[in-house]
Amino acid sequence: MIDTSAFKDCPILVTGAAGCIGAWTVKLLSEAGAVPIVFDLTEDRQRHELIMNNSESVIWELGDITDFDRLQTVAEKYKIEAIIHLAALQVPFCRADPIGSTKINVMGSTNIIELARQKGISRLSYASSIAAQAMDDNEWLATLYGAHKLCNEQMAAVYWQDWGQPSVGIRPAIVYGPGRDQGMSSAPTIAMLAAAVGKPYEIPFSGPVSYVHVEDAALRFINAVAKSYDGAFVFDLDGTPSSIEEVIALIKSYRGHSQISFKGGAMPFPSDADNGKLNEFLGIDGCRPFARGIEETMAVFSQARDRGLDLEQLLNETIKRNS
Repeated sequence: MIDTSAFKDCPILVTGAAGCIGAWTVKLLSEAGAVPIVFDLTEDRQRHELIMNNSESVIWELGDITDFDRLQTVAEKYKIEAIIHLAALQVPFCRADPIGSTKINVMGSTNIIELARQKGISRLSYASSIAAQAMDDNEWLATLYGAHKLCNEQMAAVYWQDWGQPSVGIRPAIVYGPGRDQGMSSAPTIAMLAAAVGKPYEIPFSGPVSYVHVEDAALRFINAVAKSYDGAFVFDLDGTPSSIEEVIALIKSYRGHSQISFKGGAMPFPSDADNGKLNEFLGIDGCRPFARGIEETMAVFSQARDRGLDLEQLLNETIKRNS
């Protein structure tokens, strides 16, 4: 699903690449022959180690997206030809630090698009969120994170209007899969990890949401920089609607004795089926079926355990991070 001819030896800046979608983006870019340049606050390669055999070979530059000079230095050092911007603080961190999170999510994102403008980088994709749709529709619970993401989309539109800087924004729904280990909506994936090591786990919400496998999300950010587009585009990526009961049933179909339960209210996000517009725009097939995604997630955990990764320790660290 990746046109390798568009990426061979291409240096691509990936911000926030220590995160879940970022780790998969780096993995897939590497396999496509590109040269991903990680730009992140931390050199934590734990998620890469979970899904990659050669995570130590990834080029890694420490930096803060609010530091425009540092971004320029890295872009010039590697002669960056495309940018995949994934760095952001999520909902709980925005609530805990409104000013600091706005600097990162809004000013930091503005730095990225300004960097692209100044360096003549026309291949730019960035992560918006289903939370921006909630803000836009005034139908669901508003969040500061959603306000940040909607602002990013509007900034991108102005950059196209005033300077002709193209971009593709993607609004993923609830992302699941290996490496999704932070934030309230990571709970279904943590439940899969708990099932893989035979430990009980309680998902802290109920109701239906729409799920996107992390590899499917990463593929779309990558394909969005395979070439330049004329405009500032924004697409929803809704994936597959499913209830928590269905999630638990699928997990138990692969791990029959799993002790997975749930409690709490529904998540404040829509549970729409994917409209296919992003796939049509990029010329790619739709996301994998949800049942297959869960099966593949469980398989990755098993493969990681076979490579010597301590899954029980990983589970304990993940639960502690989210407590």
